[in-house]
Amino acid sequence: MNTTFRRGKVAAIAAASTVLVAGVTACGSSSDNSGGSGTATTGGNGSALAAEVAKLEKPLDKYPVPTAPISNVASLKGKTVYYVPITMQSPQFKVTLASVTAAFKTVGVNVQSCDGKGTPTDVAACITQATDQKAAAIITDAIPYVIAANAFDAAQKAGIPVVISNQVSSDDAHPASKTLAYIPAGGSGMQEALAKWVTVDSGAKANILINQGTDGPAPAVFVAAGQAVYKSQCPNCVVTINKVSSANFSLIPSSTSSALLKNPNVNYVESQFEQYLQPTQTGVQQAGRTSDVKGLTGSVQLGGLQQLKSKNFLYAAAGQASSFQGWVDADAVMRLVLGDELPSYTIPVRLFTRDTVNSITLSSAAEESGEWYGPTTFTEDFKKLWGVS
Repeated sequence: MNTTFRRGKVAAIAAASTVLVAGVTACGSSSDNSGGSGTATTGGNGSALAAEVAKLEKPLDKYPVPTAPISNVASLKGKTVYYVPITMQSPQFKVTLASVTAAFKTVGVNVQSCDGKGTPTDVAACITQATDQKAAAIITDAIPYVIAANAFDAAQKAGIPVVISNQVSSDDAHPASKTLAYIPAGGSGMQEALAKWVTVDSGAKANILINQGTDGPAPAVFVAAGQAVYKSQCPNCVVTINKVSSANFSLIPSSTSSALLKNPNVNYVESQFEQYLQPTQTGVQQAGRTSDVKGLTGSVQLGGLQQLKSKNFLYAAAGQASSFQGWVDADAVMRLVLGDELPSYTIPVRLFTRDTVNSITLSSAAEESGEWYGPTTFTEDFKKLWGVS
């Protein structure tokens, strides 16, 4: 289904997004060519926007670790926490699983993972399994409450705290409470970073195809943040949205190819999350457009950065500090279980390009350490807060 809309309606569309299940098609494109006026001093190759891009390409001087210590952490020793990502197809969640496991190991807590497989049925089954096993807490990654509301309700009714990580910062229908906490994602920040880079790189004259995820309403919210950048900084840019999902992974190449054939002027193709990168690239190849489009991806991990370095399809990639997120998730769980007040958490985002990727070490050890985003001392900082340093 093709729908043309103006950027002024993006927020309304994002808010009205519904959860797609396995039986729903993964394809659907919409084009958006805003008129409007840009800011002459910052749009396109303006020095202010270029400076913002340059800042996004640099690591942090220090990770934003909380400052308040946690009391009585020793009482958690021997307990088990469940980690449930929306799908283990995503390399990002494998990194977070490794880091959250390492974090909990320092305080003697075990981690059990369960793959949500991109469907409400499997997500609910994982949460129910954790409840039946009397887990100390449940961490979900990139899963909106609405996908498995009954299972989330049952877990909390059973006295099991839930941390919903890597999602929009709140859910008005299911607000944070003594048994429910939200950890905001870097999804919007990644989309904004890519939009700024495209604007500068194209001279504010880009035609972009975005393969947007539909695993819940959050991906549309994230993409809308990038569209807001295009509206203000790149008024002549055209954005086409192609809806894809983890549940219909095999359809991504054909839907990408179809979208490119319908929009022959596209010169940038973005995979919103790295798990869609390979099928997105396959679709570009099927459309015969490999030589005249620039590839982009969000949620980039080691594989995507290696591809960026080898100059294979990718020209820019945005990622969030997945290793740091695992330690943040562990910190939030301990505070929630022990009744401590939760601080505000921020998951850092960084932009990588063909020009800057050579400045980092591309290895599994570097990925797991979090060094791509800032100093690796954050693990010691967390352990001091937990009284185990």
